[in-house]
Amino acid sequence: MKISLNQLKTYVDIDVSVEELCNKMTMAGFEIEECVNLADTCKNVVAARIISLAPHENSDHLKICQMDVGGDAPVQIVTGADNVSPGALVPAALDNSYLPNGMHIKKGKLRGVESNGMLCSGEELCLKDYDYPGAEVYGILILKDEYPAGTDMRDILGLNDYIIDFKITANRPDCNCVLGVAKEIGVVLKKEFHPPVPTYTTKGGDIHDYVNVEVKDFDICPRYISRAVKNLRIKESPDWMKRAIKASGMRPINNIVDITNFVMLETGQPMHAFDRREIKDSKIVVRRAYDGEKLTTLDEKEHNLSSDMLVIADSQNATGLAGIMGGLNSEIKEDTVELVFESAKFRRDSIRHTARALGIRTESSGRFEKGIDIKNVEYAMERALQLIDMLDAGDIVEGVIDLNEGLPEDRIINTTVKDITSLLGVDVPTDIIVDILNRLQLPTVLDGEKLTVKVPSIRDDVEGRADLAEEVMRIYGYDHIVGTSMKGSLSRGKKLGSRLKDDLVKSVLCSLGCREIATYSFISSKAIDNLMLAEDDKRRTAIKILNPLGDEYSTLRTQLTTNMLTVLSTNFNRKNKAARLFEISKRFVPHSLPLDAQPDELATLSIGVYGEEEDFFTLKGLVEAVLETRGVKAEYERSSEPYLHPGRQAVATFDGKDLAVFGELHPSVCAKYDLDTKVYVAEIKLDELYKIEKPAVIYRQLPKFPAVERDFALLCDIDLAVGRMEKVIKEAAGKLCEQVELFDVYIGSQIPSGKKSVAFRVTLRSAEATLTDEQSAAVQDKIIKKLAACGVELR
Repeated sequence: MKISLNQLKTYVDIDVSVEELCNKMTMAGFEIEECVNLADTCKNVVAARIISLAPHENSDHLKICQMDVGGDAPVQIVTGADNVSPGALVPAALDNSYLPNGMHIKKGKLRGVESNGMLCSGEELCLKDYDYPGAEVYGILILKDEYPAGTDMRDILGLNDYIIDFKITANRPDCNCVLGVAKEIGVVLKKEFHPPVPTYTTKGGDIHDYVNVEVKDFDICPRYISRAVKNLRIKESPDWMKRAIKASGMRPINNIVDITNFVMLETGQPMHAFDRREIKDSKIVVRRAYDGEKLTTLDEKEHNLSSDMLVIADSQNATGLAGIMGGLNSEIKEDTVELVFESAKFRRDSIRHTARALGIRTESSGRFEKGIDIKNVEYAMERALQLIDMLDAGDIVEGVIDLNEGLPEDRIINTTVKDITSLLGVDVPTDIIVDILNRLQLPTVLDGEKLTVKVPSIRDDVEGRADLAEEVMRIYGYDHIVGTSMKGSLSRGKKLGSRLKDDLVKSVLCSLGCREIATYSFISSKAIDNLMLAEDDKRRTAIKILNPLGDEYSTLRTQLTTNMLTVLSTNFNRKNKAARLFEISKRFVPHSLPLDAQPDELATLSIGVYGEEEDFFTLKGLVEAVLETRGVKAEYERSSEPYLHPGRQAVATFDGKDLAVFGELHPSVCAKYDLDTKVYVAEIKLDELYKIEKPAVIYRQLPKFPAVERDFALLCDIDLAVGRMEKVIKEAAGKLCEQVELFDVYIGSQIPSGKKSVAFRVTLRSAEATLTDEQSAAVQDKIIKKLAACGVELR
């Protein structure tokens, strides 16, 4: 926020240099973004009186002026202006002068005649008519007032000033005004703060004869104050007011409009003035807009409104956007005789929504969005009326309309000196703590070690002892903080059990040549269709995102396979000849839709491979390696996933639960992902796998007795699972079975149709003695008998 230093000095005695002031305010939490010395923009330019004019002997349009610049002798300046005459008082830039437009003036010769400077126009001094009357007239600026020759133009134009741009943080809307910053300066410099005390004289009448107000939505407009002024005398504002408005980057207009802008800048409370003639039936209604209602604002733009926007209306139409901008018809005109002032508090989110929806950003809307104090509404109105009276801008009507549903009480915070100093780590003296809080207008009472602090509504950023400690420290000075050794106990962090299990799985897969990927948990609502799942498949019951970035990320995934296939497709189509990828993430399974509880977030592992070296069994090896991390020896059966090849897929089960499904991708699914190669995918339920207690590792001494190996060449139905046969062999061999190894599967000539040849090598060993031929034969016969019961015979 840009503020004139001279204006700040009217509220607080600033007896330090501007550099020191800026440093102190920065250390108190108010960063200075820029500090401009206006005097530096205009140097060695004075008010000069023309003594005489003489024609230039070498030019038809140039004139030679003898100027009184307040020195001992006249100064000669050559000019080409037509609007100058002897006796006129004009700005003169002397030798080695600087102008606000960046020009550097030095003495020289014009057509052979010496000129010791230049007479200045309003344009060259970067002035407008509201800066100085006649500044926009073509030609040299003629000074209207009587000033002694040689008077510095900086004094005449009020340029002996600094403009300081304070960066106001979002939590301090109370300082988004001149008085708020001046109060803080008073605290920092330990000077008295002197805010204006509004006083004025009314001239009879009754406010209710001029306007009636109805607030229909107190939830959006908790307070609305209205006052009336009659017999307006619209004219130019005084220089001090215009300079204060200009310093903040706004343009002076007339005394009435300038008063509303000045009060907003001074107090932080936006105000609006209505031309009473334009208020139909003399009634103001604060209400929500109607859908499709139109309003033309002061910038002559028409807006279509909606029912979630707040407007100020009369008995017929909307006349302004509440807290943002007035309507075109309600503005103060040159012939306005009576006005109605508005000072109100509007809910910040309502103003923000309306301003953004309509693409309007004003000084008023910015302040309402950051928040204003409901009690400051009345003070701002009183200050505006004081200025009306002070500037003789009109006659103030008796009475006030103040509509609200109750004003908030000051909040009380109870704490102790020890609580504050322990938070700060600095022993701030008790009397200084109390003094600082009181100077910050946070009335504080000390009772022993107890502090009772009353927090006014204007300081809604102060909520507890931490905020009080911060207020104390920023004023006491951060330079009082000294380095101390860290105190406390150290606790060594560790990973969660599930994270350790994940890390083990990742380590195993990476050691087998896999690379980890990471994808979004959001997928397209149509992605699940690529897997050709049945309509009643539970994986189709997915959670829809309420505000998705687009349909591509509109659904929480219930499986990881579609993401894996997308990554595999990208790699394949970018000419990566082979890939082994995996992802550990979560799938989201709702209990029901619509959601009435949080969905289950189930840890899942997805594996995807392709390449010349890959087939069903290499993928099976990866799955087995993952299961082995929990010591699981799974059983494998044919599965029926529609997205997998019907003859090349399997499900791994353990203790009656499905742990993984894997296999070759169905050719139709491959085509949907532009995968012109065989692809193998697996999905493992880590949530189920991690529940399995890993068996303890038992160490035994090396066997003392030799093993006996027996090979079995078997003939069975082609559909009989090899895993089932292996299980039968182990059960039949009993405790003598050390290992069962499948070493051949054959289908072809010499094998009957519908049959296959399977060969196992069975290793038998006893821990007590060497097996005899009779013992080995007995086990062999038992195995053959058990297999025969399953329809398996020896070849």
